[in-house]
Parts: sequence; C-alpha cells; structure tokens
Amino acid sequence: MLKKIEKFTLSTPYLLICSALAIILWTLKLETIGVPIVLVLMFVQFVFFKDAMPSVPLLFSGLFMVSQVLNDFSDIPLYLYMTPPTIIVGMVIHMIRFKTKFWQGKMLWGIVIMFIAMVLSAFNAEEVTIYYLFYSLIGLLYALVYLFYRNSLDKDHIQYLLKTMVLMGMVVSIETLIYYLRVDDVLYAIENKTIKLGWGISNYIATYLVMFIPATIYFAKNAKHNYLWVFIAIFEVAMLLFTASRGGILAFAFISIFLAIYLFKSNNWRQTLLTTATVIMAMAVIIVVNYDWFVVLISRFESVLLNDSGRMEIYAEAWHVFSEHPLFGGGLFARIDGNNVYHMYHNTFLHTLATLGLVGLAGLLWQLYVQFAVLLKHITSATVILIIALLGAHVHGMVDNIYYMPQFMILMLIIVAVVEKSNLLLVSNPPISTVPTV
Repeated sequence: MLKKIEKFTLSTPYLLICSALAIILWTLKLETIGVPIVLVLMFVQFVFFKDAMPSVPLLFSGLFMVSQVLNDFSDIPLYLYMTPPTIIVGMVIHMIRFKTKFWQGKMLWGIVIMFIAMVLSAFNAEEVTIYYLFYSLIGLLYALVYLFYRNSLDKDHIQYLLKTMVLMGMVVSIETLIYYLRVDDVLYAIENKTIKLGWGISNYIATYLVMFIPATIYFAKNAKHNYLWVFIAIFEVAMLLFTASRGGILAFAFISIFLAIYLFKSNNWRQTLLTTATVIMAMAVIIVVNYDWFVVLISRFESVLLNDSGRMEIYAEAWHVFSEHPLFGGGLFARIDGNNVYHMYHNTFLHTLATLGLVGLAGLLWQLYVQFAVLLKHITSATVILIIALLGAHVHGMVDNIYYMPQFMILMLIIVAVVEKSNLLLVSNPPISTVPTV
C-alpha cells in the first residue's frame, strides 16, 4: 500500500493535484484550512516515506495558497507560526527513523558562517522581540530544508523538480490573471502596481516567474510537439509583464539572451526558428487585443525607468549601518520603521553587509559559489536551465528583496540539494541516456 502511494506521489497526476489545490484554495481564500492540511500531509510523508521529494510540491502548494495580505507582524496568522515547528519536527522524526546522515552538503559551511553572523548580530540590534526570534527560526528552517533534502533523496529528481517548477509557474501565472480579473480597474492596478497575491507582492511574483519560465522553455525545447509549451511560456511571460516589476522584467530580459542561445543550440534549429516566429506573432496578437493595458504598462515604465524609487538613499542607509557595525551588522531588523514594519535594502550584498556584516557576507559568497559550482559540475540540458533560473533571480536581487526571502530561499536550496544528490548518483551510476520524458 505504501509503495503504491509513494509511486503515485512521484507521478505527474500528483503534481497536477497539488497545483490545482493551490489555485482553488487561494481563489476561495481558504488557506486557513488548506495550509494546515498541507502541513499534516507533509508530516505524514516525512514520517512514513524515506524519499522526501514528494513533499516539495506540497510545500509550494501550501505557499501559493496563502491569499491573506500581511501588512505587519500583528497580521501573521497562527498557521504561519505553526509552519516552521511542524516542518522541523517532521523532518527530525524522518531523520531519526531512516537514520539520515544529516551533516553533509557543500552549502553547510556557508550556512554555518551565516548562522554565526545572525546570532552575533543580535547583540547590535536595537531590540530582540518575539518577531526577531520568529525570523531567526525561519533562518534555521532554511538550513534544515537544505540539509534535509540534500540527505533524504533516494533518486535523481531533476526531471521531477523541473515538472514541479513548470506547474508552479502555471499556478503563479493563473493567480496573477485571476487577480486582474477581480480588480475593478485593470489600468489603474497596472499603473499603480497594486498587485498583491497574499503570499507575495509584485517583486516576489516576478522572481518566481523569472525562475519558473526557464523550466517551461526546457520542456518546449525537448518536446516532440512543443506548441502547447510555447503558449504556456507566452502566458507566463505576459503575466510577468503585468507584475509591473522593473527588476523582475529586466532580469528576465537579461536571461532571455541565454534562453535564446539555449533554444537555438540544437540540430533542430529550423523548428526552433518556426516556434520563435509563432511566439512573436502570438505576443503581437496579445498586445493588439489588450492594447490599452500595454499602453499603460509601457507608460509606467517610461515614467519610472530612470527613477531609482529611493534606492540610492536606501543603499546609503545600508552602508551607514554597515560602517557602524562592520563585523556582524546591525541585526536582522536593522531597517524597521516606526510602525514596526520590516524593510530590506533592495540589494543582496548591501542588505547582507548592513544586517550581518562582513561575516555574513563571507557566508553569502560561499553560498553563491556552491550554488553554481554544484550546477556546473555535470552540465546537462536540465542543469543549464537551472543555472539560467538562478542567475535571473540573482540579477533581480541587485535591485529588489530576493535573497533571504522564503519565496526564493526555499526554491534555491531545494534546487541545489536535488542537483547535488544527482551529481553523487551520476558518479556511482553513470546514466545511459539523459533524454527527458515529457
């Protein structure tokens, strides 16, 4: 019975169910029911199944069904407070039961260094409250997520991960579309960048799409009949544009160069050229049909393109905090306003310096090195796509809040864990074929 269940959780129908539930429960605003159910299912999966990979789509399904907008710490619902301890306890039971070797992984030292910086930075913080401890617990959860999945996977799950990313990209895109279908004035919503899906605002939505769209391109290239994949990619790119996230759109424009090289670097370049022409025509039709929307979108970019939106002042503030606490930074909440609202410094490196100091920066640089070293160790069509996805997110992180946020960290750490495990399996069992199944 358990083997049949496990086989099902590694199938495409299971991924489709997880994706559909995320959309339905988000649309109906039933995350107070949905997230606890997801936590229970994840807990059961951790306890009874040795291979932990099927918990990944559950994890993202639970994340993307959160529709409540959290304006400050007081808005955090009980189920979110219960999420870290529930997942941690489930993972610990799994590791005890299946005797998992925990302290293994190339990201380990980067995580340890950053954890030391996080602990010691608390001495420089203006105050350490229950919210500070909660965010610190989330940091520990990141570390546990990586070490757990790095050491609790039995198979090469890169294809499974890519399928999950494709479907979750559809989830994010459909939720974005539903948001705009619900608003009274679409043009006003685009012009004022009002989009909030609960689990994330425009920049976080854009980050996920920047990372998920390459996975769609991967299957579009490798499928025998790729037109469905092409139209999915077009839909996702259109929804990325309607996030009105300058950083996200510019990051995607940057990685589009690499995606184009990836697509045309094949023997089937004529098919790729035809597909590209189809994409261009389809985008032209979409623009013509929704001309007013795109006019507003373009005018918004024209008005803010050279406007730094206060970034220079924020960067100067980050540097000032770092200069006062250069070794360990000013603490996780170095930038918090009078209304107890937590803000970030809109640049991965400056935010790290301001909050965690030089020690934290050392941990960050270690992590960045390992991310790309792991993906470059055995280069395949799949790992190239994952490299492009991570590169896009990091480019976005130069102007927006990306690193350290759950929306990025969990996906990034799982990508590294899955590929690192795959590398180990490739060394012991070289594959006969690496052609993907679609």
